Amino acid sequence: MSLIKALLNLHRTAVKLKELRRTGWMERGVPDPESVAAHSFAVALLASVFAELRGLDSSEAVRMALIHDLPESATGDLTPEMKARVTGLEDVELKIIQELAKEFPEPAASRLLDSWKRYQGRSDPVARLVRNLDKLEMGLQALEYMRRGAEEAEEIYESALSEIDDEEIRRLLEAARETLT
Repeated sequence: MSLIKALLNLHRTAVKLKELRRTGWMERGVPDPESVAAHSFAVALLASVFAELRGLDSSEAVRMALIHDLPESATGDLTPEMKARVTGLEDVELKIIQELAKEFPEPAASRLLDSWKRYQGRSDPVARLVRNLDKLEMGLQALEYMRRGAEEAEEIYESALSEIDDEEIRRLLEAARETLT
């Protein structure tokens, strides 16, 4: 496939994510919920800073943050409860990433696929950091919605806090919560 077709396909994927609202916020009736792309962008910003502060590869952290939700362009934004009911979701997501990656020349194809697999497997410090930042961003977004009066976001804040396994990042989210009171 030509590079232009590969780039157009990747861009179409990004456009779908810009239009896809996050399901958890919609289910809770949060007004004007963020898109999946907005979430990924915020995770990437956090990753760029945190990776530098921890002496990790910031370009890899940003790449992981930007691509971690790409399969949602095809599957939709699934809540944890929805994911638990879907058999073989990991295989479906892998196939989606493989289809996107195979269109690109090397080394871009391998890097895209490898970064996504590493993120999914939490197989190294960068992947674990980005996974925790994914949850941090979710918690920070919940706090922003709560600040605007959407108390229904509390449940997602608590979920994010419980899923963070990096003590420093958990403390940061707890400290951010203190600013609301």
